[in-house]
Amino acid sequence: MVASRFFTRAARLIFQEVETLINRRILADIAAGMPAQSFSRTRTALLRAAGVKIGEHSLIQGPIRLSGEGNPCLLLTIGSYTIISGPLHIDLGATVHIGRGVRIGHDVSLLTINHEIGTQHLRSGLRVFAPIEVGTGAWLASRTTVLPGVTIGAGAVVAAGAVVTRDVAPNTLVAGVPARLIRTLDVAPGAANLGSQSSE
Repeated sequence: MVASRFFTRAARLIFQEVETLINRRILADIAAGMPAQSFSRTRTALLRAAGVKIGEHSLIQGPIRLSGEGNPCLLLTIGSYTIISGPLHIDLGATVHIGRGVRIGHDVSLLTINHEIGTQHLRSGLRVFAPIEVGTGAWLASRTTVLPGVTIGAGAVVAAGAVVTRDVAPNTLVAGVPARLIRTLDVAPGAANLGSQSSE
């Protein structure tokens, strides 16, 4: 009798946890299905409700596809005054932190999951996970891809179409496949204006 009550209670608790997880994941999926450049505040609110930590005055203007096991929303943090044009794909096997005042263009991918090279019978070997960090005021232009373990420094610019395979120093411009340093950017005295609501 005691064992029966224990398993009934355990089953109820597990169901509640799974139900919450499923509901949060569904909210993220609804946000991803909304048309681009509309419902920005609604999409942002849905992602917050799904578990994504999003700072004040940030807007998600286009679809974000979050992939990963369980509820990947819990691995994503977006700072204040950040604008994401979307569509954006984030593969969340490890944490992704997008800083304050960041701008992210169209069709960007942030990938925290990679594979070791396996044997000749299965070249896609064991999965490897590593976090991504995008620093304050950085700009990821359209169609850029950031690979696992990369840190984009504060004030850096990643040019359109670049594939970032290693860390990007603060206040630099990188471009190409793989991304390479193009030049160091000027640093103006005083604080950056992070209140601007322009999308790119």
